[in-house]
Amino acid sequence: MNLLIITPDQLRSDYLSCYGHPKIATKNIDRLSLEGVRFENCYCQSPLCAPSRISFTTSSYVGEHGCRNYWSTIDPRVPNIVTTLKQSGYRTGMFGKNHLFTYDKLGEVWDSFHEVCLGNYDEHPSYEKAFSSFEMEVDHEYNQTAKLTKEAIQFMTESETPFFAWVNYQDPHPAFACPEPYKSLFDPEEVVIPETFSQYDREQQPQRNEVWRRHSQMDTCSEEDMRSAIATYMGQVRYVDDSIGRMLEFLEETGLSKNTLVVFFSDHGELLGDYRMTHKLPVFYDCLAKIPVIIRHPEGRWEGQTFAGLCEEVDLAPTILEALGAKIPQTMVGKSWVSDLDQGVDTGKETILCEAGGGAPTVTEPIEGLKIKAPMLPTSLGPGAMVRKADWKLSFYFDDRCELYDIAEDPLELDNRFGDPSCERIQNELTLELLKRVVGVKVRDVGIKWEERDHPVDSRFEPLLKFEPDPSGITGLNSDKVET
Repeated sequence: MNLLIITPDQLRSDYLSCYGHPKIATKNIDRLSLEGVRFENCYCQSPLCAPSRISFTTSSYVGEHGCRNYWSTIDPRVPNIVTTLKQSGYRTGMFGKNHLFTYDKLGEVWDSFHEVCLGNYDEHPSYEKAFSSFEMEVDHEYNQTAKLTKEAIQFMTESETPFFAWVNYQDPHPAFACPEPYKSLFDPEEVVIPETFSQYDREQQPQRNEVWRRHSQMDTCSEEDMRSAIATYMGQVRYVDDSIGRMLEFLEETGLSKNTLVVFFSDHGELLGDYRMTHKLPVFYDCLAKIPVIIRHPEGRWEGQTFAGLCEEVDLAPTILEALGAKIPQTMVGKSWVSDLDQGVDTGKETILCEAGGGAPTVTEPIEGLKIKAPMLPTSLGPGAMVRKADWKLSFYFDDRCELYDIAEDPLELDNRFGDPSCERIQNELTLELLKRVVGVKVRDVGIKWEERDHPVDSRFEPLLKFEPDPSGITGLNSDKVET
């Protein structure tokens, strides 16, 4: 059986019509959903590209693989889904963003490799700040979605052995730009601004939110600006959907659809105006941490199913491998959901874990009035972790104000209940669960040190500078010390 994985970058699940968006009409992704199983409550392991993708590939948590920033990589000798299938006789092809393996060993992993983005538009002059990256010229070299689709189809056409094609679109990742007709497909005047664009309470939120607003100039962003950005993001989503349609049409025309497992998921979401922020940073709101996941089996298994239970990104690789009949490496910690899907069971997990931050600080300039210095990158902010159990979510930051939300009663995550005496029991329960999950991550013997890096430091990035939390002690346990 062949495998086609499609991973758009920074795609929110609620911007797909099969997940409830009223206007975008993602007909091709919807088709996959109708013909397969759609996971309603799957969370990524980190709301940042590289840590998330490494967690998927290795089926390991961030606390184990230790990759917390954009340019993190792992040695391909660490057991992972790609080399597992390659050793099983699959022809492997990567199209788009790598964000996985050390560059000097890519030839050992991929039989065909077409990377188009080495570092999130690093060379684009307007990408340094989030607000200013709302626009990018449509003919920019990184607008590569159509090109990647063509290359992936060519790869699948030429593959005589079972193939594994992984298409990693940059869209709908910022900068918010796409070619026509998609750029003009949605009228900004008809775009609905997120309620949280203005209805957030900075006194209840982590201070890192305000740091990011000011650093990215979002504190001055108007509703008109935001409508334009969202409209373009919607166009990018349609651009991706139509490109997926081209691949699905190819599979049908060639008969490969009868023998190809198709997996669709995003590495994480996008803030897109929520809480007056864009892009991503180490926080765990559902718009960032919850991801769309759809699996279509060629034999019609799980057709029209939805999986409502909690699950995690680390579960995807074991599920895919079992569906293919491949051996699951013992080092993978995720749960395969094949048996549950076959039985129509969607209970899911009791808790899920998401981690971020503490990557490579490049802070140099303090922002007046804030005790946390302004980051040049979101990973500059201190580490945090989130655990969700049932309808409650706890986000804990060692250097910042923590968050506790009742998702059922407060789906927009606006009413922070951390420190609320009436929530003491659930807060303590989730704190214990979080400690169990983080401390319980076992660093297993994978035959190689996780931190081993054989490639030189990427010269595009500034050297590591130390992170300096407020000496008076900004802690999640004592939110009164956080000042804005």
